[in-house]
Amino acid sequence: MQAVVVTTSSNESIVADNIVHAALAHGFTIFILVAALGHISGGHFNPAVTWAVAASGKMSIYHVPFYWFSQLLGGFCGALYSALIMTQKQLDSSHAGATLLNPENKWWEGMMSEAVVTYFLCHTILLTAADTNTNVLAPLAIGLTLSIDILSTGAITGASMNPARSLGPNVVGQIFLDSNSIPAHFWSYHYIYWAGPFMGASVAVVIYRLFEARQDRLLR
Repeated sequence: MQAVVVTTSSNESIVADNIVHAALAHGFTIFILVAALGHISGGHFNPAVTWAVAASGKMSIYHVPFYWFSQLLGGFCGALYSALIMTQKQLDSSHAGATLLNPENKWWEGMMSEAVVTYFLCHTILLTAADTNTNVLAPLAIGLTLSIDILSTGAITGASMNPARSLGPNVVGQIFLDSNSIPAHFWSYHYIYWAGPFMGASVAVVIYRLFEARQDRLLR
């Protein structure tokens, strides 16, 4: 599991751990997974994306809890696998892959950052994948959007855009990290990785339903 990790040293300086590498890794991974599995489940991998697709009327709302359960379980299993193959030193230095708010940023800046990048991700998904099943470039567009989002805000919040991706490493980190390596704000701002993505996804749905849907557009 690739991660953008923002850590603090003793003098509170901020280290952005290889954001370009993480952006490319995430982008290519999502590109491949959506291309390979999109015809089976839609290739969401993200509770906020599932919410956007369901709220836009492109999937049954009754399927949402099952998607969310699978996504949260997948996030935990991915983080657990990473923890099992890393040394304790590697695990501690990366905070188990947790997405952490840069201490130089306020909570609302982090929340808005997550909301904006999730908006762009969900907007791309709704227009290129959910709105039509004939766009063969949809996986590439989604992967590139994810990469750009990480490049733009990775140093602020880690650019999660995905509550499952953020919750899994936090839970695993709480279990396996050395107590001295757990940052003081490990859970303090975790809520922004839920509120921000769902806010951004909801805005994407409203704009899509009002102005962009091919069918059932509310404003014509």
